[in-house]
Amino acid sequence: MNPTEPNSADLNAIATDSIPNSDINPQLPQNLGTFLDRLYGTLFLPQVTFEQLKANPNFVQAAIVIALVNILETLRLDQFAIYRIIWSVISGFIGWVFFTFLLKQLANVFQKNVEMRQLLTLTGFASLPWLFMAPALSLSPQFRILAAIAVMIWFIVWQIWSASVALGIKIWKTLAIVPLAIFGGIVALIWLGNTFKLILSISL
Repeated sequence: MNPTEPNSADLNAIATDSIPNSDINPQLPQNLGTFLDRLYGTLFLPQVTFEQLKANPNFVQAAIVIALVNILETLRLDQFAIYRIIWSVISGFIGWVFFTFLLKQLANVFQKNVEMRQLLTLTGFASLPWLFMAPALSLSPQFRILAAIAVMIWFIVWQIWSASVALGIKIWKTLAIVPLAIFGGIVALIWLGNTFKLILSISL
C-alpha cells in the first residue's frame, strides 16, 4: 500500500466528522443521576449536566433548588421570620414558573417545541450560582462589588445556557429569547397590578 495514500479508516472518520476519544473529547462522567451529582455538575460541568437534565428532567429536584436559593437569600437579608421565608419560597416558585411559561411561549413562536418539565428542570438548576451571592457579599469591601457582579453574570449565563440546551438552539439565539421573556414577565406583572388596583378602586 502506498504510504502517501490516505487510510480508509481516516476517510471514514472525516466523512462522519467524528472525533476520537482524546483530551479534546473526554469521557463523560458516568454517575450524574443523583441529586447531589446534578448539583455539582450544574456548577462545574454545565454542558454535560444540562444535557442529562434535558434527557431526564425532574421537577421535584428543580423545585428543591428554587426553594433552597430563596430560603438562603431570605436569610442573607437577615429575615429570619418563618412567614418571610415561606413567602419568599412561594414568590420564588411563582416567578420561576411564570418566567419558564413565557420562555416556552416564545419558543413556540420560534417553532421550538420543548416540554414544560424540561424547561422548569433546566432553569431551576441553572439558578444554583445565586447561592454564592451571600459569600460574595461577605468579602472585604474592595472585592465585594466585583464578586457580586461576577455571581450575577454567572447566574445569567447559566440561565441562558440552560435555555439554549433545552430549546436546542445556539446560545446567541437564546440571547434574543430570554430578555423577551423577562421583559414580557415585567409587563405582565405591571398589567396585573394595575388590574387589581382598578378593581379595588371600583369596589371601594
